[in-house]
Order: sequence, then structure tokens, then C-alpha cells
Amino acid sequence: MTASQEPSAWRIAIPASITLAGIGFGLLSLALAASNAYGSCLALIGAALCDMIDGRVARLTSARSKFGAELDNLADIVSFGIAPAWLVYRWSLAPPPHEGFHPWLLLAFAFVAAGAIRLARYATKLDDGPVKEFEGLAIPIAALIPVTLVMASHELSIEAIRQPNIMAASLAIPAILMVGRMPMPSYKRFPNRAGQLTFYGLITGGLTLLAFQLPGGATLFGFLVSYVIMSMLRAVMATPRREPA
Repeated sequence: MTASQEPSAWRIAIPASITLAGIGFGLLSLALAASNAYGSCLALIGAALCDMIDGRVARLTSARSKFGAELDNLADIVSFGIAPAWLVYRWSLAPPPHEGFHPWLLLAFAFVAAGAIRLARYATKLDDGPVKEFEGLAIPIAALIPVTLVMASHELSIEAIRQPNIMAASLAIPAILMVGRMPMPSYKRFPNRAGQLTFYGLITGGLTLLAFQLPGGATLFGFLVSYVIMSMLRAVMATPRREPA
């Protein structure tokens, strides 16, 4: 898109305001992480909804722009990089009284760094046109895996989930998948209508359970893990096999 083709400022402001709301939810999550872990998780669910909506609003209002794409990346590193890493660190990894440096903080940093690398790589792919398939795990999915796991611990009263080794794995595995090159199906562009309806139907189901104070977080966690496992199996099956010599 050239400068002359850039949409007007007021058009850009519509989706940009939604993106900025996502940053606000990320900041709210950071503020709640120490005192209300479940509320911190809900704030990140709000950030994820903003991330799902802003791009679609931009397309509906003909307001897609380079500015919007850059702003979205900045919002993602706050809401899906720093905020979930800090939440997991404060809720599980950092021993009381939560003062000073602790080695687990390095894992939180690794998650944020992996997210930044993933976002930078995605931004360079956009220059080549619309992305039909993700390369590595998208940062919103990576972030929501540990977030919904924290929610599942509260909803199902499973205190064992809070163990540092479990929560460390919930950060480390998505971080590795983000910087990896494994192809992942894009949830922004579906090959058919059935896939789109299934994806958003499951998301809506989890959010509906949350609205009725039912274990929506646990449901979303199961869906996200299923997405990752199915994506990995799909990638393995698509890998060409070498013929024996």
C-alpha cells in the first residue's frame, strides 16, 4: 500500500482504538497479577478479543494500514508477551515474598523474547502479501495456553497446576513453538466455511461458559492444546518421507 493509498486518519482511528484497548487490558492484567490472578487472566481474554476484532474492523472500514499493523505488533508484545509471562511468574514461579531476582525470571524473559522474535518474523512476512499459514505458533495462542491453564486451576480447584514445573512448561513449550519454523494453520484465513464455524464456535462456547461463571478457561485451554497438537500432527504428516537408498 503506497502513501497515496493510505486510508484517512479517522478511518485508521477506528481499529486503532480497539488495538489500544487491547493494550489497556494488558496493563490491567499486569496490575492484577499480584492480587487477583483470575482477574488478570480475564483481562488477557479481553485483550485477545480486541486482537481478534481490530483487524476485521479495519477490513470492514477499509482502514488497513502499515500504521495499524505496527501498532498491533506493539500491542501484542505487551498483552501476549509481557503480561502473561509476568502473571505466571508472580502466580507460580516467584517464591514469596516475591522480592529481588529469581532464576525463573529468565524463563519469563525467554517467553517475551520468543514472542518478540515471532512478531518480527511475522511482520516481515506481511511484506510479501497476506499470510495464508503461520510459521511457528502465533503469540496470542502461545500466551493464552498458560493463561487458560491458570484459569483451569481456579475453576476446577486443582492446586497442583500451580507447581512451578508445570507452569514453567506452560511458558517454555509455547516459547519454543513460537521461534520454531513449524507451519501452523492460520486462524485468520480458513480454507473453508466449516473450519471457520468450528473455530469460532468453540471460542464462543468457551466465552459463554465464562459469562455464566462456568469453567470456560478450562474449556479454552483444551481447545488451544488441541489446536497445537493437531497442527503438529498435520506438519509431521505433510513432511515428505525420504526414499530408502
